[in-house]
Amino acid sequence: MAHAATIGELTEGLIGSITGIPRDHSLFGSLKDRAVKQLKDSSRGRTNPFEVNERFAGLIEKFGVLNRDDLGEALESRLDSLPKTRWTPEFLSLLLQLTDRPWEHPRIENLGQLRTSSTQPAEPTWEEIVADDPLTEDDISNDVERGYHSSGDDVAVDDDSNSEPTTSTQATSCNEEDFAGLARLHIVQPDATLLSEVQSARQALSKHGTSNRMDVQSELTIIREALSMLRGLPTYIFDLDPLNNAVGITQRITTATASSIVIHDVLVQLAEVGTRLNSVRQWLCRKQSRAHLQSVQAAVQQSMTLLDSRFVDLERRYAQPQYDYIVSFVDVRREVEASARPMIRLSDIIASDASASVVGRSPFALLDLLYEESCVAQLEGDEDLFAVVARVLLAGLRTYLRPISGWYFSGTPPSKDGEDFFVREMKTDCDLGEVWHERFALRLLPDGRVCAPGMMQPFVEQLYRLGKSRAFIKLLGQQSEDETAKSIGDLAMPDFTSITRYLESSPLTPFDELLHATLTDWMATLIPTTDLSMQTLLLDGLLRTVNALDYIFLGRDGTLLQAFAEALFECMRRLPETWDDRFLLTRMAQSTLGTAPAVDAHCINVGITNGSKVFTRRPLLQQLDRVQLTYAIPWPVQNVTRSKDLPTHTAAFSLLLQVELAAHLLRPQLFDIRKLEIGCRRLARGLQMALSLRTRLLWFLGTLRAHIATTAATLGHALRVRLQSAEGIDAMGGIWANHDKRLKISLLLSPSLTPIRDAIAGMLQLCESLADSWPLLLNGATSPEAVMGMSEDFNKSLSFVSAGLRGVSRAGGEAMLEALGESLRCSVG
Repeated sequence: MAHAATIGELTEGLIGSITGIPRDHSLFGSLKDRAVKQLKDSSRGRTNPFEVNERFAGLIEKFGVLNRDDLGEALESRLDSLPKTRWTPEFLSLLLQLTDRPWEHPRIENLGQLRTSSTQPAEPTWEEIVADDPLTEDDISNDVERGYHSSGDDVAVDDDSNSEPTTSTQATSCNEEDFAGLARLHIVQPDATLLSEVQSARQALSKHGTSNRMDVQSELTIIREALSMLRGLPTYIFDLDPLNNAVGITQRITTATASSIVIHDVLVQLAEVGTRLNSVRQWLCRKQSRAHLQSVQAAVQQSMTLLDSRFVDLERRYAQPQYDYIVSFVDVRREVEASARPMIRLSDIIASDASASVVGRSPFALLDLLYEESCVAQLEGDEDLFAVVARVLLAGLRTYLRPISGWYFSGTPPSKDGEDFFVREMKTDCDLGEVWHERFALRLLPDGRVCAPGMMQPFVEQLYRLGKSRAFIKLLGQQSEDETAKSIGDLAMPDFTSITRYLESSPLTPFDELLHATLTDWMATLIPTTDLSMQTLLLDGLLRTVNALDYIFLGRDGTLLQAFAEALFECMRRLPETWDDRFLLTRMAQSTLGTAPAVDAHCINVGITNGSKVFTRRPLLQQLDRVQLTYAIPWPVQNVTRSKDLPTHTAAFSLLLQVELAAHLLRPQLFDIRKLEIGCRRLARGLQMALSLRTRLLWFLGTLRAHIATTAATLGHALRVRLQSAEGIDAMGGIWANHDKRLKISLLLSPSLTPIRDAIAGMLQLCESLADSWPLLLNGATSPEAVMGMSEDFNKSLSFVSAGLRGVSRAGGEAMLEALGESLRCSVG
């Protein structure tokens, strides 16, 4: 009751402020009743429930894009459980208007505090409604307004509706309540005679539609039929083949102002135009699964709509002429062909794309055809054709570029249209040391080209590396998406407006160069300026690893290498049958080599390869070959080195150990010489030759050790300099591969240098043979001929090594080998 009284008071105030009629006037009560009923009527101004549902669906989808599936699932479940009433759309619309970026300020825990009311509100009864608004008016039954689909619609109207409208002479008609009369003043009756000619022409065409006689019609009638056919509407003169949408002529038409031959030729030409347009309309009705083709369809549909509007304007010229026009069917044909020429060319492009072979066909063949046609049209100066074709091309290109932006910012290929993306994910669970090389790969077509439009081929490699770099940085724990750069990248995509604006200022710029420059600028916007580059994140660890490898494998600190070697040799001498204990050797390496700068001692490991257990008859140098030193490098660095074991460094370390062992075996002879009798001024001939051989062997070992140290230092410095200027993991990998190749050649570890390496191994074996025969030489038990044989073997091997190194250097080998060869040649003499 209070609610009805409040509505009544507000309504009285509203009527008084608008009309100025006092409350004691006889019309005031009637106006109040009408206004109250209108306020109570809720059949108008309602919220559109379909729009509300679409907005909620878009909000749920946005939650999924922002990786807030918890919010989307909570919202969707509560929308499903929400009771459906007539006011539900209003409630939901109000909630949507009150929301402000709900994905940034969510509190999922607050949803648990909501409780569903167990009691439903009672529905109003007729007694309560009548109590609020008593049915006491005398004329309540006479003031019935027919609603929508009312049965009163079938009742005949009052006879006054057929009378002539009259103009009221009173100041206002409001007092008389003659609303029907006021409405009749604003109703305009159409003139039925305006369409009489059109109706008569259609009747004549339909009557003689199946006859073979020549039908005479006006040019205006033929123009109207032709324009209807061009817009895809049914006509009497033209028919449509449902199989191929070809337009044909059904009647023999002529006019009084033109010959039948001219009319037939013009109709045939227009039918051909209609056939081309119908082929485009048929293609527009096909469902496209690829996103860029859907955008191309939308752009072609806009161009088709614009063309239909031009046909409508052309028809309006004759239907509602503003000036005096000469009705000429030939002129209409000329204007139609000029307007439809770009769309006819589009139909040819679409037909060429549809007729291409499916085997080995690129999914972007249509974009390639549009690109070629745009370049040709711009070079020919055909502005109309260029405007239509370039607009369609850029619409599809912008859609194609959007997943590329996502690839760069997320480092993950798109799930939708993934078969058409130029990057494919080969292994999702590949080893981290090979993630850069094995996780992603370029998607290739059967002809070897990358699966991308032709205009994007120059950028494929760079885009491929950018996305892989983003994925690599995410694995390094440095994920940071630059939303500003992402939004700027979306805005910087090439569009027709920017292209047209640039061509207006520089009309001589070719379209292909302009599009290439625009794509280059767009790629520049993708690269954020605030993020740390992958090179910066990787270079520090890579340089530390290079320094560690120099200390561990290449003897950068000779004291540490000698400490490990002496401990190893002592273990081999004292424990000939149990020295190959991996745990013991690993601890020895970690306590000596692991103390070097930038070296993680826990990453050092010494392994023993399988070999013979007969140690008493096997030389020490051969037993030393079983020692394999390894260093565990981080997985990011493994993507550069492409190896966990570093075989070149392991082989170099084995060579250093052999040199150290040879020097270790020759070192005790110096003390044996001092023990000889002081008065013995003249040594035996065999012992003299042995001392000379020992001196030359020590010189050779020193030269070889200096060569290894100098080569490792020189190549290591060049490696560090080149790594600091490298761009990307691929460039770093190429630099490392070149360094590994040079190191392998310079240290005589290459398979092509096997004869020289075998000769050096024989010379090292001479050191062990001399050390074994030394006690016999002191006692005179060995003949001088045996020592002479060893000296001859050494000279032969030294000459062979020197000549071989000079030959390799002349064939374009490393400069360090040439220096080693010159040093050895001086000794050979």
